[in-house]
Amino acid sequence: MGLAASQARFLAITSRKAYCEFQSMQIAQDKLSVTRELSDISADYQNALNQTKLVWDYDGTGQNPYNLSYGVLMTPTDLNNYNPYLITTRTGAVVLNSQLAEAAKTISETGASVAPSEAGYHAFIDALANNGAIPKSTAESIKNNLTYSKKAGYGGESLNKNGAYANNIIGLTYRTQDKKISINNITSTDASAEGAFKLQIDGSFVKSDTAKDLTLADLLTKNVVYMYTQPKNGHNENDTTLQNCIYNATTGTGLWAQITKALDEILAVDLAAQNALNMAKELVQAEFLGSEKNGDWSKRSTENALNNAVNAANNNNSYGYGATNGNRQGDTIAINLSNLVSSYLTYFELCYNGFESDYQVDTYLDNCYFVTDDPYYNYVMKDESAIDSVTVMQADFYMQLYNNICINGWTRNDNVEDDTYLENALKNGTYFITSLNGDGYFYQGRYNEEDCIVEVIDDDAIAQAEAEFTSKKAKLTYKEEQLDMEMKNLDTEISSLTTEYDSVKNLISKNVEKVFTMFQ
Repeated sequence: MGLAASQARFLAITSRKAYCEFQSMQIAQDKLSVTRELSDISADYQNALNQTKLVWDYDGTGQNPYNLSYGVLMTPTDLNNYNPYLITTRTGAVVLNSQLAEAAKTISETGASVAPSEAGYHAFIDALANNGAIPKSTAESIKNNLTYSKKAGYGGESLNKNGAYANNIIGLTYRTQDKKISINNITSTDASAEGAFKLQIDGSFVKSDTAKDLTLADLLTKNVVYMYTQPKNGHNENDTTLQNCIYNATTGTGLWAQITKALDEILAVDLAAQNALNMAKELVQAEFLGSEKNGDWSKRSTENALNNAVNAANNNNSYGYGATNGNRQGDTIAINLSNLVSSYLTYFELCYNGFESDYQVDTYLDNCYFVTDDPYYNYVMKDESAIDSVTVMQADFYMQLYNNICINGWTRNDNVEDDTYLENALKNGTYFITSLNGDGYFYQGRYNEEDCIVEVIDDDAIAQAEAEFTSKKAKLTYKEEQLDMEMKNLDTEISSLTTEYDSVKNLISKNVEKVFTMFQ
């Protein structure tokens, strides 16, 4: 190799070697960055393992925690026993969301404290109704039936939250005298009339006016049978004319809907009772208002077709049939409404208190033991002289809230409905919880002083952090492996270049020495 060529090769090797060494330094820096990132995500993951969240443990068992939210604290429900847990500032001002803040403007436009008054309380209640916080009917009931107290939340007793219902020991019929069950289609009192609807009370046919004035009390204390006699030559074992008048399964309408609605208005004292009534309704509909037939079509008698239908209805909890002979005129279908009501009330008792009692409902009347047969059975019914208990509790809640706003003022913050924001504000001491004490007064404290607010490990946040850590670690590990491979390749190339560098350098040195020797 000539000297010039060797020199050119030497420069190329030197340049390539310098570039590789620079790349190696860059990779080393990248590896350091990866190491720092791994350290950072590991630290973040370790911190997340200690992450906590605030939950609302209203019953103190730890079995039914709810995520802490503004709604849980500041909306009257069973979760807070209809007592407000006020979010307050250091000065005691009540922190309100947009909906409550609009209502609070009737108290004070600026949020300053004012003297509480009944007129101010009623204006506050009206404002809550106008912006949808409470129904307008509830607002009217609160203003018209409950007395405002300036002491609510300031040493005064809470409203009686358990006095809206009463045991009616004199029986259900007393409450059902004016509960109309109007039957508007009675067309005849003639037993032999065909194509006609008829009504018997205690064995006697009644006129249309009497049928229109029928009450729940009549169904409970008398024997009421409703029937339909088919038209001439209209014999049809599958006739549904009467069934559709009793209960139309498609539309949910009919005489049965009238009866159950009237009873529900008296007996649905709470959610459990309402659920029991709904289940009882479904049972009666499924067992007695379907297509089941009782009575013997083979017993054909012109004189006794109607009587056979009535007897079958009296002895069974479903439709009774009676057929005629000859040209089959006057076939009759009947149902005993009194049996139907007794079955419904008995199923209500069984669904509400359990099926282990002696009360019994069966298709055949001889096998039944109805609650209406028990002279010692007492119903729990709505006290018509009292307002609904939920209304009482809501009034107590908003009365305490109103008094606190008047005395301590208020401030608006729309962010409090963000659960994360609220939690951070409580944890860092920006906001406090002000709640009712056993002495009837509200006291301010930190969130961890409340029995119902518990700080627990945030399993969801930990799981999310673990997933993020695993994903990021996998990416960084892959990147580190790629850098190691690149570094290994560069080290091999640098080693090869170094060997060639030394060889070319040595060749150049010998060529120079040879040239000088020639001219000596």
